[in-house]
Amino acid sequence: MGPLDDKKRENIAGYVISMWHVEDLMRANSFDLRKVEELLIAPMDADERSKEEVREWYADIIHRMKEEGLERQGHLSEVEEVMNELEFLHRSMAEVLKDKDYDELYTAAKPAIAALQQQAGEDAEGPITTCFTAIYGVMLLRAQGKDVSASTQGAENQMRRMLEHLSYHYKLMRKLPGVSMN
Repeated sequence: MGPLDDKKRENIAGYVISMWHVEDLMRANSFDLRKVEELLIAPMDADERSKEEVREWYADIIHRMKEEGLERQGHLSEVEEVMNELEFLHRSMAEVLKDKDYDELYTAAKPAIAALQQQAGEDAEGPITTCFTAIYGVMLLRAQGKDVSASTQGAENQMRRMLEHLSYHYKLMRKLPGVSMN
């Protein structure tokens, strides 16, 4: 059990963004559990048992990130698996199911996605990963107190709406018989 388990069940897009943030926090603190304790755990308004559970969760994240060679970049395999599932669900909704509501949201976000993929060149990722990268990047800019242009805010909003819809369908998909949570 981890602090993001409920988010993983209820809002997979929020879970992915939260995990990317946790991974970056571990890197920023040099994978030093003492620093994580000081900055993230000690200030928590929780009993000692809850803090110990969170401490163990962070220690496990640190261990797995090191084990997977993610000291400088990249995401835990469990997060990558979710991203692959979301890319697959996106393709299914857009190309197979032809979900009208999703298609409208994707059509609205598509110019911004295409522009970002073009900027990335040969390093371009799929549309869902591109959306997450954009949203996370804007989140970091805001956290640093930097200005975000109106056009970037508009594009981010379109991507968020698309991911919210996709997350809703991901949650429904996970409730199908024979489909387990990772």
